Amino acid sequence: MMNKSSHMGKILRVDLTNQNYDIKEIDEDILFKYIGGRGLGTYYLYKILEAKADPLSEKNILIFTTGPLNGTIAPTSGKFGIVTKSPLTNGYLDSYAGGDFGNKLKSAGFDLLILEGKSPFPVLLKIENESVEFIDASNLWGKTMSQTNNFLKENYKGFSFVAIGPAGERLSPISSIFCGTRSLSRGGSGAVMGSKNVKAIAVNGNRVVDVANKEIFEEGVKEAYRAVRMNSTIKRLSQYGTVQILRFINAAGGLPTRNFQTGVFEEAETLFDEKWKAEVFVKDTACPNCPISCSKVAHIKSDTLGEIVLDGPDYETIFSLGTNCGISDKQAIVYANYLCDEYGIDTISTGGIIAFVMEAFEKGIIDTNYLDGLEPKWGDVESFIKLVEKICKAEGVGSELQKGVKYLSRKIPGTSNFAMHVKGLEMPAYLPRAGKGIALSYAVTERGACHLHGTPISELLGEADPKTYEGKAELFLVNQVMISIIDSAILCYFTHGAIRLKEYAKMFRGATGFEYDVANLQKFGRRLSTLSRLFNIREGKTKDEDNLPRRSTEEPLTSGPSKGETIDLDVLLEDYYTLMGWDKNGVPTEGTLKALEIDF
Repeated sequence: MMNKSSHMGKILRVDLTNQNYDIKEIDEDILFKYIGGRGLGTYYLYKILEAKADPLSEKNILIFTTGPLNGTIAPTSGKFGIVTKSPLTNGYLDSYAGGDFGNKLKSAGFDLLILEGKSPFPVLLKIENESVEFIDASNLWGKTMSQTNNFLKENYKGFSFVAIGPAGERLSPISSIFCGTRSLSRGGSGAVMGSKNVKAIAVNGNRVVDVANKEIFEEGVKEAYRAVRMNSTIKRLSQYGTVQILRFINAAGGLPTRNFQTGVFEEAETLFDEKWKAEVFVKDTACPNCPISCSKVAHIKSDTLGEIVLDGPDYETIFSLGTNCGISDKQAIVYANYLCDEYGIDTISTGGIIAFVMEAFEKGIIDTNYLDGLEPKWGDVESFIKLVEKICKAEGVGSELQKGVKYLSRKIPGTSNFAMHVKGLEMPAYLPRAGKGIALSYAVTERGACHLHGTPISELLGEADPKTYEGKAELFLVNQVMISIIDSAILCYFTHGAIRLKEYAKMFRGATGFEYDVANLQKFGRRLSTLSRLFNIREGKTKDEDNLPRRSTEEPLTSGPSKGETIDLDVLLEDYYTLMGWDKNGVPTEGTLKALEIDF
């Protein structure tokens, strides 16, 4: 390993089954080719994980990732990620959260932490510099996230920690891993951690993250900060949080409403950003080293729901637990968000499941007998909250509902047309019929329907024609490459559109000493997307899963700015596969693998 670099150059591999650990060096050529974060994590996932391993078996691995900019002064560098095989999609999964866990992991001396096997008892891993303790966590098993976090704060002062709630312990495929109030939300990473009997990980260290060339690095950081400060979208994020986008998405007809039946919510004005700021949000908060402060602390107090204070909800949660279920009651959305956070569960999937149930009930496909006597109707707060509680606690019908929309649509005949998922992952907060590029991104992203892997939201903000097919594969690919770099850095998604490739190249050069430039970063983005694709192919996935629900491809929108629109996915897939150098079945060609230097 080079003398000065922001990389620590080491991996901590923890064998949970045998309660031991090993420290491995990372080859410099691998660090250069895969950068860090998602790139490095994906490389080792493909390299180490046995093909077609059960995601909830001892064979699966859970990789915690950091990037070359974590632990530095780069803007929004207080992030970390995971890479694993998802129990919800049975395929590739990456996820990211704010918090200082990644910075602390680097201060302990590691770029990656890899969990393997399964502990014979509930365990808390205590990592301090290059030592690991396996501490019995039976006293924490069954505790909610707030109870667990309070214990960890009291007993592990100076440490950063991640943990799971009861949903992860019982292996719910929609459970999450939390770092304080932030979460690695999507795809069931909490269940993977729970399947290994790991309740929590506490990490601390005294290593200093150095940089290879301070002058170049600080010049790049200065340019990046300037770009962030000048960006108008980021200014609105600072003021209102992510909910600021809701009014624009609704006006464009892209706000999913009542299980994606339409893209316009008639009560949207009650959920506009200034209403949240005036009635619910009481304080700004931010991840470590973040100049944006997009998070808002919510406070509600009511006779029926009690008093709640929490970080959030964000736009995605307001969609999933709000408009998608016909709910406009802000207090109900906050309370539902609180329940999901307490039990350690993904709000997007939870809302998607409830919307699916509401539509199935409306159509007479399921009845009160199936739903433990509940009559869930669009906008009905009482039945909505009871369903959230049942899912979070896996009580009654909730033990089935927590398994996700894909599972439910296979168990309940007549529901597949409105099962709003891709590859098993419930859809996020942008209506695919409202933007052709959005539709493409949902269909081909390896972890499933996802808004964080390059989805061109610009289609709904007047920056691109949402109704045309021409150029949408190119638009998505440009975004996809950029997000690959952000997720490997690891910085925040909200720097997208502000910090450019040339600033990333300069920061990477200064931090690592490697000769990065715009061209090799673009090549890296394609390499990472292609390697993720290869992983899913190895796990048995085919072009057939690059799809959308029939509602998106066969049901024209009946109202709003996108009235009459459906998606001809074949046109989009052909364009995208060609751009990526994949064959007609979505398989990377030998020539593409050679050009991208993928030599597995």
